[in-house]
Amino acid sequence: MNFEDWKNAGQFITYKNQHQIFYQETGSGETLLLIHGFPTASWDWNKIWDSLAEQYHLVAPDLIGFGFSDKPKRYNYSIMDQADLIEDFLEKKKIRRAHILAHDYGDTVLQEVLARFIDRKNEGKNGFEIQ
Repeated sequence: MNFEDWKNAGQFITYKNQHQIFYQETGSGETLLLIHGFPTASWDWNKIWDSLAEQYHLVAPDLIGFGFSDKPKRYNYSIMDQADLIEDFLEKKKIRRAHILAHDYGDTVLQEVLARFIDRKNEGKNGFEIQ
C-alpha cells in the first residue's frame, strides 16, 4: 500500500469533541494496538501491516499533532494528553483488551497507559486490559 492509499483507507474519530484523529484498522483476531514514534505517524507500520493483519485485528491511530490527525496550534500537547487520547480512542472503538506495539515517542505514551492500567488493577477497578 502506498502513502496515498494509506490515507484513503483510514478513518477518523473525534477527540475532545473537536479534533479529528486519523486511524487505520484491519484484520481479525486479538487486537494489536500500534502506537507510532516521533515525528511520524501510523504510516510507520506500513511495511509490517499486511503480515501483522494475518494474525491480528490491527488499530493504529495518528496521535494528535501527527500524521493525518489534527494539529491544533494552540494546544497543550503532553504525554498525559496523548495517553488520554489512546484511552478515548479505545473506548470509542469498544476495545476492552489488546496487545500493544510501540516505539520511540509511542513508548513514552505507552508507559503512561501502562501506569494507569496498573493503578486501576491495584484499585480493583475495571477498564482497558493490556495482554
